[in-house]
Amino acid sequence: MKRIFAFDIARAFAILGMMIVNYNIVFSYGKVEITFLSNFISVFEGRAAAVFLILAGIGLSLMTKKIFENEDNIFYYKKVILKRSLFLFIIGLILYIIFEWTADILHLYGIYLFFMSFMFYKSNKELKFYLFLIVLITIFLQVNFDYSYGWNSDFTSYYNFFTLDGFIANSFFNGYHPFFPWIIFIIVGVLMGRIDFSDSIKIKKIFLYSILMAIIFEFLSFFIINFFNNSELIVYFFDTKPMNPSIFYVLTASMWAIAFILFCNMIDFKSLKKFLVPTGQMALTHYVFHCIGVLSFFFFYDDLSYKNELFVIILSIVVFIIMNIFSYFWIKRFKRGPLELLMRKITS
Repeated sequence: MKRIFAFDIARAFAILGMMIVNYNIVFSYGKVEITFLSNFISVFEGRAAAVFLILAGIGLSLMTKKIFENEDNIFYYKKVILKRSLFLFIIGLILYIIFEWTADILHLYGIYLFFMSFMFYKSNKELKFYLFLIVLITIFLQVNFDYSYGWNSDFTSYYNFFTLDGFIANSFFNGYHPFFPWIIFIIVGVLMGRIDFSDSIKIKKIFLYSILMAIIFEFLSFFIINFFNNSELIVYFFDTKPMNPSIFYVLTASMWAIAFILFCNMIDFKSLKKFLVPTGQMALTHYVFHCIGVLSFFFFYDDLSYKNELFVIILSIVVFIIMNIFSYFWIKRFKRGPLELLMRKITS
């Protein structure tokens, strides 16, 4: 049970990180008022979401582990995954359209799961081949197409999402979480889910290796960019920020995410467990709430006016505390969160 609790705890912290990033997008309008807090927030950009997606891949791997006992299980799990992909896709589009949540990841999560419904039963060797193929496709797209297509001048609004070419470009190439290369995080998670987490020595080795590789990639990115005097082309291909999601970003974010997940697996959060575990188990409910509930409140009372980085961090922490308290009492009565129950009822 320890590893399940650890994954839930990591997922809970990932929710907090995603809230900080998302609220900063909504309230700051790209402005920097408090530099050191802005730099602090930037640490979570693309990293918290990477943790979330790798955990999703781990969960997918653990959920479908019975396929290795009996291949007849493949059809059952394929059907479940396809239903969940449609459910998440629809919920995400509702957030995007009705609540103008342009940073939504759920509809893309639905696309990721649709793809993974044909991949979850593949061997490690096959999955690694597909990782390599996705990397090549990502590089091809970034070399041959205009990343700014569909965006306004400061990359705060995607103006043609509701056209066929705009939707395809946003979903697969240049949105906040495009399929190429973000699907890599899910596949990495599936591969991680096949690791024996009871082998503490192996886990510590992977943990240390992940940190080492993350530092190496960060240093190489910094060195290459500065060596070429921050050339726009060099930054485009070697920066470790999520927009544009270069391969350097994917490698770095994956390594930090793996290290963080394993860190949560190696330590005991003691009394915090009873709050963090339920929060992680209700990730879908909390993701939707942090958009619909919180932003709707601010929209009706102050029309989402500009607020600085300190407000963003305080808001995120306050909402996170509320989530933890609510989750603690909800899980005492129900096994799953409200949306988790709905999804399970519809897709099982």
